Parts: sequence; structure tokens; C-alpha cells
Amino acid sequence: MKATALLLPLLGIAIAAHTQTRINKTPMKAPESVIIHDGYYYISDTGGDPTKKDGDGVIYKMTPQGDVTVFADSLDSPKGSAIFRNILYVTDVDHIRGYDLRNGKQVFNLDMSATGSVLLNDITPRDENSIFVSATDINKIYIVQLGNTPSFEEVKISNPIRGANGLAYDSKRQRLYACGFGSLGTPDGQIGYIDLSAPEKKFVPLTTRTGYYDGITLTKNNKLIISDWVAFEKKGVIIELDINNGKVVTLNKEPISGPADFTIDKSGKIITPAMMEGNVMRF
Repeated sequence: MKATALLLPLLGIAIAAHTQTRINKTPMKAPESVIIHDGYYYISDTGGDPTKKDGDGVIYKMTPQGDVTVFADSLDSPKGSAIFRNILYVTDVDHIRGYDLRNGKQVFNLDMSATGSVLLNDITPRDENSIFVSATDINKIYIVQLGNTPSFEEVKISNPIRGANGLAYDSKRQRLYACGFGSLGTPDGQIGYIDLSAPEKKFVPLTTRTGYYDGITLTKNNKLIISDWVAFEKKGVIIELDINNGKVVTLNKEPISGPADFTIDKSGKIITPAMMEGNVMRF
């Protein structure tokens, strides 16, 4: 899960379960991620294969009414995103790319193929100059320094996160919350955190519930909102996990077909891709 600037992961929200509605007027292929900026939705569409370098990836710009235009094209398989200083940064197979929000032109490119990953996935801000990035296929997380001389380094933890996917950072507690998509097509992904201030960094699960976890965000009242595909069909859910007691509540009434990297708007509505059917849902 990503955040608009540095604010969204810390919003305090109260959410009740409601029927979700499709908001995109134009069908998409495989929308994976949504981020909101200045009232517009920026949607990363992988084009299909999440690891293939085929040039069919697109970033759409959509109004709240569902009108869709192409913001940037000719990517390979864009996924998680974050916005800094009017630049939209997005993972794309084994690269981090950045696009000027004023015109959609590419202004940043970091080659991370040396990691061995072809499934760089979610992005969450660390501070105004760096981001955390998950590499789902190799169960790792990286810190990426932005700017004119970008670089990256692994966040080394003692136990791997199976299918490391969604990320959300609490800078006050120096906790990096993460969820995993699982391993080898098995829904054994976990939800937990890494204490980055600890001498030995390890992934600490917050619940025994496992799943195909994708997006994650943190609210101000110590709740985590997480998307879970459940299965590769229309069975997906958005859940709320209480960090203090491990209680889990399902927020959506109707199943979602591949709920991926969602976001939450200022009114508390969840905006989530239904990746397997090419739509973006709001509830």
C-alpha cells in the first residue's frame, strides 16, 4: 500500500461495511495499485503478466467520476507507487521509475535488477528522501534513496516474509508493517511488523490468520487495513486488524475479484482495484 505524500498511512478513519460500486467508466486490463493526489486517482495497470517486460503497462489518471485518461504508457508492469515533490514513483518489474505529475514525462529511473527480483511490488515512504520497496518473488524489502544519485540497500531481517508485498511505515515507532502474498501459490502470507530500531531485525507476526495479502495501510487508532485475495477468483476481502489485540474484522460485504493495492480517500472510502476483472471499486 502506498501513501499520498506522507500523510495517508496515519489517517484516523472509521469504516463500516458497504456495498462497493465500480467507478471506472473505461475497462482496464489488470489494475494493481491506486494512489490519490489533488483529487485524481493514479492507477497502475500491469497489462497482464506482472513480471514480463512487454511494454504494455500503463498508469491511468482518473477523476472521482470515473473518467479515465492515460497518464504514462510503455511501462512493463507497474505496481505500487508513491508521490514526492510532484513526481510519481512506481515499481516496474526490476526498476523504480518516476514521472512528472505535470506532464507524465519520465524523470527518474533506478535499475534494481542486481537484486535478482523481477517482482518489485509495493512502495511506502520512509521520509521525504527515501522509500521502502518490497520484492515479492525473493521475499525481501529494500530502502531506496531517491534524488540525483539514487541507491538501494536491503533491510536485513532474520526471518523472511513469504511473498513480501504490502508495506506501511510508522515513523514514530520506527515500525515497518508488512504483509505477504504467500509462497508457491499457497495463501500462507502473514501480517506483521519489523522494529527497525532493534539491534536484531525480525518479522513479528500480529495474527495467526494467513492469506494472499496484498495492500496494507495504518490508521491513527492502531488499526491495519489489509487486502486479501483469498483465492484466484472473486472471493477477495478487505480486513481490519487491531494491532493491540489481534482482532480481525471483514469490511466488505461483497467479494472482490483480486483486491490489490488499495487506498483510502479523505472521507474514509476504500478505493481498491479488482485486478482480475479490470475494475476499480469504491466502498
